[in-house]
Amino acid sequence: MLAMKCEAEVGRRKILGGIAVLGLGAAATGCTLGQGSAEAGARDSDPGSQYVFGYGSLIQRESRQETWPKAGKSFPVSVQGITRGWYDRVDTASWGTTYLGAFPDRSSTCNGVIFPVSQGELKAFADREKGYKLIRIPPGDIAMLDGRSAPPTGTFWYFGSASRRYVSQEFPIVQSYVDVCVSGCLEVEGDFPASRAAKFAQRFFTATTDWKAPWINDRIYPWRPFVHVPQADRIDRLIRDQLGEDMFRSISLPGAGT
Repeated sequence: MLAMKCEAEVGRRKILGGIAVLGLGAAATGCTLGQGSAEAGARDSDPGSQYVFGYGSLIQRESRQETWPKAGKSFPVSVQGITRGWYDRVDTASWGTTYLGAFPDRSSTCNGVIFPVSQGELKAFADREKGYKLIRIPPGDIAMLDGRSAPPTGTFWYFGSASRRYVSQEFPIVQSYVDVCVSGCLEVEGDFPASRAAKFAQRFFTATTDWKAPWINDRIYPWRPFVHVPQADRIDRLIRDQLGEDMFRSISLPGAGT
């Protein structure tokens, strides 16, 4: 969904008044306080279960766990009625980054993962995603990519964009964020053979709009990226295959211009 954000940026994503600002009190979400790890395992079949659909950085397990350490469990899906693109950002007085955003669009589909959340977890992810709107997903719009024929019983949400603000010189696409999203897709393919057969990682590229420069390669030690990004070669191959050689060569190093 959304973004590998530096710690400072995550800290800025606070929701004033918590879930109430989103119109989601405890009764509205169907969650209750005090849900522990034992209860979390039973939420799959609970009609009151809540799920978040992650379509960007939240696809990656480690990124989810940065917000909530127990938020590791997820299931790959394709959702009808959501369009994803490079047009969201965090307001900042300094240079920033364009992140993935999403809007309702009945003609589009978007792949990602759903993961169960308690009320406290939903609040934590809402804090992380300040500036996004919590939007409900009809269960009938969800196609499972883990081999199951139907999604679990529950209520489904995603963090949608409030406006479209596209890639610019001051707010480029950055490779470190792309790496988190695509690493998450490759992780999904490794965990779920059905998603690998459905070309989950490739669909991330084809189901995302507005790939464009400026695109900055901000990986540490970029000439040996595998040291810090083990999947760097596979990610770069996907970029080349799905977006073309010209787009790949347009990715610039920090300070090198565009």
